[in-house]
Amino acid sequence: MRKITMRDFRWMGKPRSWQKDYRSVSLMVEPQMHLPDGPLLLAVSDDDFSCEMTLSSDGDRVFSGVCFYHLDTDFIAVGMNAEALEIHVTIAGYRNYCRIPHMTGNVPVIWRMKRRGSQVSIGYSRQSESPVNWSGTFTLPGIERSVSFGPYFANEGSEEAGASMSALDYTKET
Repeated sequence: MRKITMRDFRWMGKPRSWQKDYRSVSLMVEPQMHLPDGPLLLAVSDDDFSCEMTLSSDGDRVFSGVCFYHLDTDFIAVGMNAEALEIHVTIAGYRNYCRIPHMTGNVPVIWRMKRRGSQVSIGYSRQSESPVNWSGTFTLPGIERSVSFGPYFANEGSEEAGASMSALDYTKET
């Protein structure tokens, strides 16, 4: 398969207001929007790969993070807002959710994703940090041949808030 670029990403749970070009995406995240209802911006790959993207959000109640997605019943996502890290694992419709207090403020986060067959890893770092903080390695059934992946955005607040994705770097692994 060819290299994934920004043009390959498609909305699932499209936001009402968004702008996308070949370098970045900006959007307004509606209030009370949660996974898996969107907005998710997904591309599909049948390769083993590493991917890096920078995500940011404006509101303290807005989570931005990354997701490996197979179906509404099978996905793994890790995201962050100004005060917490959240981990969503849904396998065969059974949901597990964890929220860990993590005071970071609203600074851009570099998210890293790796896929090796049915195993996926998600990690993050700040722009001034070099080590990756790996949130975990997971096995997601059904993704041996291909997987959808990309950023997700959620808003627990009562007002719309801005979010963005930039600096996409996709590398096919051999």
